[in-house]
Amino acid sequence: SEDPRAAIIKAGRRVFAEKGFDGTTTRELADAAGISEGLLFKHFPKKEVLFTAMQEACCTEEDLGIFERIKALEPSASTLVLMVHFLVSRIVGGCKAPDGDQAILNRLILRSLADDGEFARVLLGRVAREWIPKVKKCIAAAIADGDAIEGSVRPRLSGWLTHHVAAMIMLHLVPTAAVVDYGVSEPELVEQTVWFSLRGMGVKEKAIARYYNPKALALFQ
Repeated sequence: SEDPRAAIIKAGRRVFAEKGFDGTTTRELADAAGISEGLLFKHFPKKEVLFTAMQEACCTEEDLGIFERIKALEPSASTLVLMVHFLVSRIVGGCKAPDGDQAILNRLILRSLADDGEFARVLLGRVAREWIPKVKKCIAAAIADGDAIEGSVRPRLSGWLTHHVAAMIMLHLVPTAAVVDYGVSEPELVEQTVWFSLRGMGVKEKAIARYYNPKALALFQ
């Protein structure tokens, strides 16, 4: 009953994650989707078309809905706390299920970075267009409200650095046996990373303590 294009895209993610774009054949894509090459070509005439469709469909409807709700919030320290928690929990917390969509997406990004970077570039383009500008507005609002101090790190860069810290942690958790033993549970690792990132953005500890309730923020998601 699943939409044929969606099923092909879902199967394609796994194959591309394992073998990369150049190492994947259309036969392997068809086999993974449980269809013939003819039916594959009917929906996606070329492998490049499927790869592009997979890039565009990488965000789930649930995530897109959350993005829209976050975009609608007024810029503030509380909104910034919510944004950072959402980003970190999605990136770091997505490693726990090896065959989950987020884990597969993580492997696609890593393989892309090791190759031409095109897939990662498309995904991070969304971060640049939607997340970074909102971070800048939230930091400015937090400073104006007295919830943050104006530091030496530029707001745009602090947004990217927050993303990269979470991504680097994810990188070390991707293998079945984690490369680094952080000595804490995954929820605490997420919380510690959120605190670290917000302090780096200049948010005051009192403001973080006031607005950061991981259990409450989880209900937003």
